[in-house]
Amino acid sequence: MRILKFLFIPLLFFLYGCGADITINQKEVLFEIKKGESIQTVSRRLKHENIINNPLRFQILAKLMRKDSNLKYGVYLITREEKYADIINKFSKGATYSIKVTIPEGSNIYQIADILLQKELVKKEDFLKECGNKKFLARYNLPQNATLEGYLYPDTYMIPLNYPVEKIIEMFLDKFDQIVDQKYIDEINKRGLTLQKILTMASIIEKEAKLEYEKPIIAGVYYNRLKQKIKLQADPTLIYALILKGEYTGDIRYRDFTLDSKYNTYKYYGLPPSPIANPGKTSILAAIYPADVDYLYFVARPDGSHQFSKTLKEHNQAVYQYQKLPAIERRKKRIESLSGQ
Repeated sequence: MRILKFLFIPLLFFLYGCGADITINQKEVLFEIKKGESIQTVSRRLKHENIINNPLRFQILAKLMRKDSNLKYGVYLITREEKYADIINKFSKGATYSIKVTIPEGSNIYQIADILLQKELVKKEDFLKECGNKKFLARYNLPQNATLEGYLYPDTYMIPLNYPVEKIIEMFLDKFDQIVDQKYIDEINKRGLTLQKILTMASIIEKEAKLEYEKPIIAGVYYNRLKQKIKLQADPTLIYALILKGEYTGDIRYRDFTLDSKYNTYKYYGLPPSPIANPGKTSILAAIYPADVDYLYFVARPDGSHQFSKTLKEHNQAVYQYQKLPAIERRKKRIESLSGQ
């Protein structure tokens, strides 16, 4: 036994230190382990793809490290500087190659699909189809009439390459559950509201507000309009209605205001049927805790802030000051520049 021990230790050190047998020419390569593949299959493919030159040595070391039957499937980044042991450890830990993806607050599911497509993580049609799978509603205790719009939490994620679409969606939903935890659900219930309505309001706030401190004020305005049975008349809802119909061109045209869609809050009273985007935490909190204000209207200033008004007369004056007058001035300057040519 003592002789075997003396033989085993040098052998382990020799195998563990193997690094010269990494044969890739470039600085790094991607290698995929498929689900259910054995150490023998993996080592042979590593050899075939010119990453290692001694598959038997790789197998023996994995067995000595007791990691030969614990390989996690996925895509891995292998560098020229790594040794066999480094690669084996990586495979057994499941330290797969991941891509950094940032989902901006206020993105809708179509924009999220485009972001993931650009990163080569999904096919757009596959992502959108999976978002319509009702299994997520039961799994995450969401309303049965809900879509996943509003629940795909916007954040920065590290997503493994070739990760299943279902798992990517679960990452977004799990993050949502972390942010909107039970204390917020209890607060929503206490106020006699539903999570679906809060997220719908939050999604509109997210699309309207550029300044964080204005979000609770905008929420207060919209709640006041709902109480007084005034149409919300929120541009982002009309834009979303146009997106759903495939008719959005980047601008709202005069004829669009009569578009027959429940998301068109210029035509229909109340909130849209569901969220129009995926809001961040501050917009969700604004929807839960709106500011106590008397305002019923607001209009955007050139700097992105808003002028809030209590009466229609005040609002019309603000619209003239911050939108119509600047447009007239721009038109005058344009005419003057053309006449001077």
